[in-house]
Amino acid sequence: MRTTLLSGITVLLCASFTQADQSLHFPKEDPFISFSAPDDWKVENKGGSLFVVSPDGGDVILEVMTMEAGLDEDADALKEAKGTVDEDFEKLELTPGDPVEARGLVILPLGGEGVDESGPAHINMALIKHPDAEHPILFSIIASKENAAKHGAACGAMLNSISAPGAAKAPAGEAQTFAYPDKDKPDFSVDFPADWKMSKTEEGTYVESPDKLVAMNVIMVDKADVSDAEETLKKKVGERFKEITWNQGKDPEVNKDEALGLTATFQNAQASDGEGTEKYAVNLVSYVRKSGDKSLILLCQNPLKALEKHGEAMEAVIKSIKVR
Repeated sequence: MRTTLLSGITVLLCASFTQADQSLHFPKEDPFISFSAPDDWKVENKGGSLFVVSPDGGDVILEVMTMEAGLDEDADALKEAKGTVDEDFEKLELTPGDPVEARGLVILPLGGEGVDESGPAHINMALIKHPDAEHPILFSIIASKENAAKHGAACGAMLNSISAPGAAKAPAGEAQTFAYPDKDKPDFSVDFPADWKMSKTEEGTYVESPDKLVAMNVIMVDKADVSDAEETLKKKVGERFKEITWNQGKDPEVNKDEALGLTATFQNAQASDGEGTEKYAVNLVSYVRKSGDKSLILLCQNPLKALEKHGEAMEAVIKSIKVR
């Protein structure tokens, strides 16, 4: 199934914020993948692996390595991936997501949490298959839970930048943009596919895919009213379905970027009208700036089958969000 990375790697993904990047490749000779990392992160090739470490000295450690499992040996690859962290973490919980077909690769996300000698940590992995490779590549990010929030944007950008070298990029200009308060100097902006219907509303904009499978609302609210607006939206969405569960019964994920003065909150739900009926995904994301009076809320609703057709476009929308 083609889906979006956002639905499979749950903790560290958030909007890609504008920053200087370095382009990295793996393996060093005849690379199968490329990705971007912040310029101030330390990069080292050691023991056949590529390591990328956050500038604070290790709050976040990224490792890229070639696996022993064969390219189509998914069960063995998952077992091997878990084995790389089994000895280091107690109370380890890792959950695989749906495979992603994007940018010339097949990516199987694997994410969860564990506890090591330094305390709780987020663990996000991606098993990456290149069609010309004999073995998958394991892309792992381990982040101290206490300090992960300040690097959430960078981790999300690195994960979402993974591609096969030379993979086709979306043509420039093929998008329509919502900008607030204006396009000349926006505090917030979001790009949508050019062929999606975009309608102005009192609160922001309503966007719908041509087949009406995906609906997105951009809602601008007063910063002081964000929590109330989130609860109101969740209640209204919940009234549409017989069954709905938010955040798998857990608290929403909150990422804070102190440098940007930004707090991003991610909430997701699966819903249906009962057993045997079509299942829906609902994503609610809010962005609160330290400065300014307004905040942005993005609400996305779609049946799960829509991910097959629109997963890449939905991922691109999330990645396009920029906050000044």
